[in-house]
Amino acid sequence: MTKRNIFIATATFTLFAGAGVAFAQAPATASVDVSGKTMIPGFNVTADDLESMNVYNAAGEKIGEIEDVVGSDKTTPTGVAIDFERSANLGREDRVITLDKVRQDGLRLVVDIDAAAAAQLPIYDD
Repeated sequence: MTKRNIFIATATFTLFAGAGVAFAQAPATASVDVSGKTMIPGFNVTADDLESMNVYNAAGEKIGEIEDVVGSDKTTPTGVAIDFERSANLGREDRVITLDKVRQDGLRLVVDIDAAAAAQLPIYDD
């Protein structure tokens, strides 16, 4: 091959390899569903109690609901999968957020997040 052909081949490969990285979304999580009877630290409720609870943003607008409580194993909760409302404009996929980013405000669960931050969260593949 000539130097010109090698350069073109290298440039083409770099272009396509870089494009794959630029458009990659957060990978699906390797978490497992936590057992429903597992207590969630800091929330004083079980995993079953958290599931289907509504989630709000800091402005008090409903942005979704808890799909599942997930963790490294069935008894170690580390996060929740949120099914975002379409009207919240936070994406269509369920996303996993760590428990330390979720807070209780009375009977509400609050997550302070915008569309850019939501897009960076791992996709939940149930």
